[in-house]
Amino acid sequence: LIAEKTGPHFAVGDTCYSHEEDMVTYNPDGKQIVARENDFSKLRSEDMSKAYFNCHTDITIPYDELDKITVIRKDGTTEDIISDGRFVLAGIEELNKPLDR
Repeated sequence: LIAEKTGPHFAVGDTCYSHEEDMVTYNPDGKQIVARENDFSKLRSEDMSKAYFNCHTDITIPYDELDKITVIRKDGTTEDIISDGRFVLAGIEELNKPLDR
C-alpha cells in the first residue's frame, strides 16, 4: 500500500522496477528503491524471455471508495487493514495522516 497515492496500489505484470533486482536505485529524496525478486524474475539469468512480461499496469482504488480490505489467514480468522477508507490495523494509524489533508 502506498500512502502517497490516492489509494491502495496494485501492479499487474512486471514489478515497478523490473530488470533492477541486481541494482541499487534511489528516489530523488535519497531513499533506496528495492526491486524484489519473484518466481519469474529469478529466471533472468537462465532465459530473459521467461523472466519478464514487459508490461506493467497500475490499479489504484481511491481510499474513500473502499469499504474494507480484510486479511483472511490460513486458520480462517480475519482482520481488517482498511475499513471505511481508513487504516484500522493497530500500529499503522500514521498512514491516515495524509488522508486527513
